[in-house]
Amino acid sequence: MRLRRTSWPRELTESVTATSKHTGGGKEDILAAVQLTDGNWVAGTRAAVYLPADSPAALRRVGWEKIERAGWDSEASVMHIYETTEFGTPLRATELKIDDPGRFGQLLRERIDASIVVQRHVPLAGKRGVRIVGRRNPSATDAPVTWNFVLDKGLEPDQPGIVDAAEAALKSVRDEFGI
Repeated sequence: MRLRRTSWPRELTESVTATSKHTGGGKEDILAAVQLTDGNWVAGTRAAVYLPADSPAALRRVGWEKIERAGWDSEASVMHIYETTEFGTPLRATELKIDDPGRFGQLLRERIDASIVVQRHVPLAGKRGVRIVGRRNPSATDAPVTWNFVLDKGLEPDQPGIVDAAEAALKSVRDEFGI
């Protein structure tokens, strides 16, 4: 029995290939893709997700380790993807209007989860604290680990001592895991 490979529109394959080569990712094969309600496509590979860029029909490559989280709103038929940013700045949000995320949604969850090397919650003020996450691109086990932390609701970076405590917690977790 031969497995039939899903064929993607030529324009999508060419756009992923061009974007990947331009960003130094090398050739990447599409594992899953979904067509947006506006007719454009988004795709996922082993190393990255390809999201809409500022210009129509263009894609931008985002490594899996740079995706904070994603969620599906079935009532609105919208997938929300949030990218990590510098501490103290809002996450970059992308809304994808699609009828059904299908295999693309599954790939999104699998690759985001696979990028997490370490995840730890450290209390800073009672039960409230900071969630420290170390991520690595799941397509390369020797890829560097990138770190970020997210404060719980009710804690703000401008509160005295919070940033210092969060940075100390990050250092402690890094030391604990030797990363």
